[in-house]
Amino acid sequence: MKHGCWLLLVLFLSPIAQSQQIEKVQPAAAVRDAIVSKPLGLAREVAAASRDLVMFRDPQWCVLTIAQIGAASADAVTSLNNLHSCPSCSETGVSRFFVGQHPDAHKYIVGGAIEIGVEAVTAHYFRNRGPKQKLYWRVLWALPQSFSLYEHAQAAHHNAALDLGCFSSRSSCD
Repeated sequence: MKHGCWLLLVLFLSPIAQSQQIEKVQPAAAVRDAIVSKPLGLAREVAAASRDLVMFRDPQWCVLTIAQIGAASADAVTSLNNLHSCPSCSETGVSRFFVGQHPDAHKYIVGGAIEIGVEAVTAHYFRNRGPKQKLYWRVLWALPQSFSLYEHAQAAHHNAALDLGCFSSRSSCD
């Protein structure tokens, strides 16, 4: 009877036991390649997006990116004009966390370049790697840039329409 129990134990445990399977250790180069592959992929995507923008290869994406650059530039210029003409005024909204309450032009330039760069590269990546035959994907890739374009255009319009009065001592305020 003891031999029968041992036989049953061996038969039940043999499919579970994996002592004969040996996992190979990954070479150091494979680990290094896995760590380096993500930044290289990002660099390749940035290069491809820059090349496509300069060469105007994808007209819809290029027009959207150029419009976003224009709206962000108009927002920055109108904000700077208002801040320079009214010393007691300060930046409000979410942008004050990134550029401060009394920003200079270089803060707007750096912040805008980062924002537009990230959104443009992301949209380029989505546009070129998504299921293009799907209806939802034809619109989805443009959403981040479209929201940013709308917000900057609305902010530029708001800044241009502000009636700050005459707070400075320049002769144009008479």
